[in-house]
Amino acid sequence: MKTYLVFDIGGTFIKYALMDAAYTILEQGKTPSPLDSLDSLLAALEGVGRQYAGRYAGVAVSMPGRIDTKNGIAHTGGSFRFIHDEPFAADLAERLGAPVTIANDGKCAANAELLDGALADVDNGCVLVLGTGTGGGIVLGHKVYMGSTFAAGELSCLPNDFAELHRGLFGPGGGIHLVWAGDMSATGLLRRYAARKGLPEEGHGVDGFAFFAAYDAGEPAAKDALEDFARSAAAGIYAVQAVLDLERFAIGGGISARPEVTAAIGAALDHVYEAIPITPFSKPELVRCRYGNDANLLGALHFHLEK
Repeated sequence: MKTYLVFDIGGTFIKYALMDAAYTILEQGKTPSPLDSLDSLLAALEGVGRQYAGRYAGVAVSMPGRIDTKNGIAHTGGSFRFIHDEPFAADLAERLGAPVTIANDGKCAANAELLDGALADVDNGCVLVLGTGTGGGIVLGHKVYMGSTFAAGELSCLPNDFAELHRGLFGPGGGIHLVWAGDMSATGLLRRYAARKGLPEEGHGVDGFAFFAAYDAGEPAAKDALEDFARSAAAGIYAVQAVLDLERFAIGGGISARPEVTAAIGAALDHVYEAIPITPFSKPELVRCRYGNDANLLGALHFHLEK
């Protein structure tokens, strides 16, 4: 059986794996992500490729940004600000001597769940990844929907406050909390908790482990923060549902490992539907994603084998 080299490029680390066509991870590791230049990033990937020289028939890449998977162009790169309309797949293929497929990381997560995960048995659904921001991938007609400029599912930019958004994210009275990236994310949950504890919204030093320790201890501030977070999530899901009328939303990201998160969002969504009885579209099912840290690797390989 052929094997493939698969990368998941993140803002801190590049995760990599040698996988076979049955999506089995044979070997894996990680290396720091260079943030200074495109050449440094490609060199880091090439270095991993040298470790597995002669052992892979193709290369699959999950990466942030607006990615044209069909033509292998990275129009943007998320935190890799030096990426602008780069023929990333061709450049990497030249270095590694094998065909390369690239895809957006949120779409890779959705493709993994579509393969045999939480969206395998639906035609229309969505993956929400609750991390530093809000990752996403939309499935329509049992395929990951790319969008006309390859940016469908960028739910980090979903507005929370239409009345204030015109001021800009960092203008007077504005802030990143005006969109889902800063609000309906792990970052947003911890920001809410910090505010209730009288801590600064930035640099508060609270992580997910500390938050859930407080929640398990019955701390009112933690319980209230999660409920407020869930209300924001429910409002956004309702807005997406008004446009796409999906069957199921699969919740992923580190904090989704806690069943209380999906349960709280579900309860808040129930309340929204009860409060708006004229709603013409159905209430979607909410589930947890099947795949965790390896979702992007699996989804990237799925794109490569499909192509």
